[in-house]
Amino acid sequence: MFKAAALQWDVVRGDLDHNLERAEGLVQEAAENGVQLGILPEMWATSFMGDAGKGIQPLVDRAEERLRALSGDFAMVLVGSNYETSADGRVYNRASLYEDGRKLGEYRKAHLFTPLGEDRWFTPGDDLSVFPTRVGRLGIAICYDLRFPEFIRLFHRKGAQILALCSQWPEARATHFRRLGQVRAIENQFWVLASNRCGMEPSLVNDQEVLYPGNSMLVDPTGQVLKEGNGEPGLVEGEIDLKANALLRRAIPVEKDRREDLYRKLWEEYWNEIDRNGGARINESAGTAPSS
Repeated sequence: MFKAAALQWDVVRGDLDHNLERAEGLVQEAAENGVQLGILPEMWATSFMGDAGKGIQPLVDRAEERLRALSGDFAMVLVGSNYETSADGRVYNRASLYEDGRKLGEYRKAHLFTPLGEDRWFTPGDDLSVFPTRVGRLGIAICYDLRFPEFIRLFHRKGAQILALCSQWPEARATHFRRLGQVRAIENQFWVLASNRCGMEPSLVNDQEVLYPGNSMLVDPTGQVLKEGNGEPGLVEGEIDLKANALLRRAIPVEKDRREDLYRKLWEEYWNEIDRNGGARINESAGTAPSS
């Protein structure tokens, strides 16, 4: 059993000094409270920058180096997402994992939220990993990824005990954030520790103000929300007991009772039908390809 926390604050677009100051203060506060695992919001150092994000990498690198150092200063495991510009010029939304001053791994956001134009500025990632840390086996996802059960299921198959989620999920769909966190925990019999920012920020698509609810949460493997943010900056912290995973998986042996043979057959039939219809999606209600 150990203490974990989601860190939330009003992430100010382009203001690295402000965001870094908030991150440093909350990491220190978490360490003083005995927290061993901390999750920061999505794009915690700069928020989403649109076209201006092309030149933001030097600032992001400074923020990432500071987060790495903080993980060593306070003997913590820390996760947060930021910009990454690759050697070939592609831009990713990348989460980095630090433990005790060392970088253990990274994850590039696989699902880009097209309604807010993420696909205009980012390249989707195409990988998934589970990282062994001293607090348990950690899977990392970012915001919109939570809506894709096929993807999140792979964390369970790879032995994740905790799903760490970095988010900027708006108030308009706050109920979805909570419910999906619960469902993913129940389905996969693991803990979900999700950070979600608070405050307001203009949309990069239409410049309308978007409210963020600051409803970070800690969900246990049965789907109970044990701790939840109230919209104010600060820590959403609680205790994670990994014995709960093992007990639940023994009581309800989902992994043992899976029908992998059936799932493979059904998916093969689905894709074969799509191929026969020239790539057209299947109409779920009728079971046939759409006529137009």
